[in-house]
Amino acid sequence: MLRQIGIWTAAVLLGMLFVLVGWSKIARGSGAVWASRLANWGYPPVSRYVIGGVEMLAGLALLLPSLRRTAAITLMVIMAGAAATHLLHSEFLRVLPPLVLGGLAYGLYWWQQPQAAPKA
Repeated sequence: MLRQIGIWTAAVLLGMLFVLVGWSKIARGSGAVWASRLANWGYPPVSRYVIGGVEMLAGLALLLPSLRRTAAITLMVIMAGAAATHLLHSEFLRVLPPLVLGGLAYGLYWWQQPQAAPKA
């Protein structure tokens, strides 16, 4: 029971965080800042819509136990890409947030047991 409470708490908090971070990439004011950052890193500025959309969808999917592991893997991949981008551009202090968030997504992946197939 306590484990389930911990899983749900982590899923809700991490899901909300990724929805907010994803929205910041799409929203008007902060989206322009993200477009500029992405362009400086060599990505097309419009990639903010893809990255932000995936972060938002995966964040919401963390709330569905049947999709939680897939969402966690998706977020781990996104965070690995973010960490690699920061490393390649010698932004070493900016590597920490993607590592922490990716680690939390891994924790959810690991704690969430695979859904058992229904018996026929």
